[in-house]
Amino acid sequence: VREIRRLDAIVQQLFDVTHPRKLNLVARALEDTVLRAEQSVAGVLEERGVRVVRAAASALPPVFHDPDQMQQVFINLLKNAAEASPEGGAITVRLVHSGDGAAAAVRDEGCGIDAETMKTVFEPFFTTKPKGTGLGLYITHEIIKRHGGSLSVSSDPGRGATFTVELPLDPQGGTR
Repeated sequence: VREIRRLDAIVQQLFDVTHPRKLNLVARALEDTVLRAEQSVAGVLEERGVRVVRAAASALPPVFHDPDQMQQVFINLLKNAAEASPEGGAITVRLVHSGDGAAAAVRDEGCGIDAETMKTVFEPFFTTKPKGTGLGLYITHEIIKRHGGSLSVSSDPGRGATFTVELPLDPQGGTR
C-alpha cells in the first residue's frame, strides 16, 4: 500500500508538471499558508525529531497567492528541510518585507548543498535522495515562477541550506 501511494504521488507530480492548474490568487497572510504547510508535514517533523521556528516581520501585508499551491511549495521546502536536518534540529522560517514584495526563507541545519549540486537543484528529475523523484523542487520553482516570484538557494556546506521564496505584493505579478 505504501508503494502504491508513493507511485501515485509520482504520477500526480508528473501530471502537475505537464498540466499546471490555474492560479486562484487571494490576498492572504503568507504566515497562515506556512502554518498550514507545517501542519501538513507534522508527521515528518515528529518522525525526524525536528521543530519549526517561525519569525515574521511585524505588519507584513497580505500577499496575493494561491493558498493551495503555495501550501504545496512550503510542504516541499519544509519536508526537504526536515529530511536534511539532524534529529533534534530546527528549521527556521523567516517572513520579511523584500523590496516591493514579501520573502519567506526556510533554513535547515543539515549538511548543506555543495556548489555543483546547487547548479542543478531546480532541474526536473534531479535528486540526491535514494527514493526521490527529482520533481519536488522543480514543481516548487515552477509554482513560484507562475506567481511572478523567485526561488533561490544559498548554502554553507556543513552548516545547512536556505531556500528563499520571494513573492510580489502586486496581484498582477503572476501568470494566472
